[in-house]
Amino acid sequence: MWKKLKVAAIGSIVVMMATTTACGRGNVSPNNAAPTQNPTAQSGTGNMQSQSLSQAGQGTKLGNDDAVVPIKVINNVNYVAARELIQTLKFQSSWEAGNQKLLIGDNDANFEVTMNSTKAMKDGAEIRVSQPFIKEGDSAYLPVSALPDLFQEDMSYEVQNGQLLIHAAPVAPIEREDDNDPRGNTAELEFGDDPTDPFKGEGTGANPASMPQDEGDLEVWASTNQEEVIPVLKNIDINAMINKGKQYLGVKYLFGSGPYPQTGKFDCSTFTQYVYGKYGIKLPRLARQQATQGQLVSRKSLRKGDLLFFYVPGRFKTNKTVGHVGIYIGNMQMLNASPKPKDGVQIININKPYWKSTFLRAKRIAY
Repeated sequence: MWKKLKVAAIGSIVVMMATTTACGRGNVSPNNAAPTQNPTAQSGTGNMQSQSLSQAGQGTKLGNDDAVVPIKVINNVNYVAARELIQTLKFQSSWEAGNQKLLIGDNDANFEVTMNSTKAMKDGAEIRVSQPFIKEGDSAYLPVSALPDLFQEDMSYEVQNGQLLIHAAPVAPIEREDDNDPRGNTAELEFGDDPTDPFKGEGTGANPASMPQDEGDLEVWASTNQEEVIPVLKNIDINAMINKGKQYLGVKYLFGSGPYPQTGKFDCSTFTQYVYGKYGIKLPRLARQQATQGQLVSRKSLRKGDLLFFYVPGRFKTNKTVGHVGIYIGNMQMLNASPKPKDGVQIININKPYWKSTFLRAKRIAY
């Protein structure tokens, strides 16, 4: 009998500490096996290791292109391997052994789960699930019962005959930046600049080379508690802020990155949080949280300094949830931290089918 559920998914993470990529902030094995260094993981701070697992899932496919992830019974509880979900859904993950947590998400960590515990974080808020996340051998497992609690906005699945069937998106997404839109030229998806933008044009602003170094500026970083963020527009020098952001061009991307002064790296939302924080605007930690701030603006009336939000496409995702954020800098360009097309802080042209089709909303938080 088919049990239907809508799930937000980004699967669980694998804590393959010896031979596979690790995810999250730290998982501890039930058998207390000591983790070994992952030679393929990107270096972070402390015990955190990070690597994208955004390659096609290894599960077999059944009719209608559903992906199949096996269910494993452990201590009479149904579990799925984190690695299989992450690969199938094309999410990223990181692992921090010291904190025994796994972090999962698109271009920042929307989910973190604690091994041997029912504790998890979703979009910056703590939740409790009914059965624990565990590690068996070199793999992390998520209880099937926790999938709706964590991933109900992100994927659609069914459980059948000891398998998790993850449904494909009804319309295949554009998954590469330079791919053409099979629908052709769709005028309604075009972006446009607001002709009344007070900061339009090249503008002036502080010279990045003359700006002070960023030591001792941890006060820029906001906690993940949205209640501490005051969602009001603030009048700042947008051009100076953009120049500040450009100071970090080329700084490397790190999924689930901590504060820049500590890590020397950004993920998409720590970059926007840091740059706006320099001008007294305190943003929450995650892109999905930041998308709740400010005033909604039309994609055809963008101003410099607007935050742009996109989904990160995947064949087995709902493709409706925020997975990336960047700063609009005018003339169809966005300043953002991303693992691609380059690795790190970069300026990209959003006047492409990929960005037009994955755009979700723009929010104005300063003027």
